[in-house]
Amino acid sequence: MGLLDTLKQVKQEGFNAETDTISTNSKLNAGKYPVRFKSSQVSVDRGGRTQLGIALEVVSGKDKNRSEFIYLCFDEGLPEFVLNKNGRTLLKLASMLDVEFTNNDLADEVATSEALSKGIGKQFEMDLTIAANKKNPDFPYRNYDFKPLIAEANDSFDEAEMDLPF
Repeated sequence: MGLLDTLKQVKQEGFNAETDTISTNSKLNAGKYPVRFKSSQVSVDRGGRTQLGIALEVVSGKDKNRSEFIYLCFDEGLPEFVLNKNGRTLLKLASMLDVEFTNNDLADEVATSEALSKGIGKQFEMDLTIAANKKNPDFPYRNYDFKPLIAEANDSFDEAEMDLPF
């Protein structure tokens, strides 16, 4: 899409340059999404804690190509319920990616990220729920669950849309 097409689309979406802000909320709303595992990486958050970053991409529906980023931290000092939730999230995600961790894979976040990378491209369903955060209302809690992606019986399969090498 070129410059002219992009500006036309922005205008059609109702953007008013005089009154609207440039930034939009890019986070997904609560719901169930078919997603693809794009990547995992390690970073350090503002508090200096090491975190495992997971990137997922919606593969169909009105939110197709939008991303969801999940950050999991296992540093000491975090409340036990946070560590447990992050652990369950990581194990469930690994299950969806058909990744079985070894002790070496869990030595640190870098090794875990590399192990998860074996699942790049795998698809599954993400169930995103959002709960209020009483301490910081601007940053609600984002809760995830994952399950295998099951094709609907009425999904049509068009071979013409496939990018076949022959």
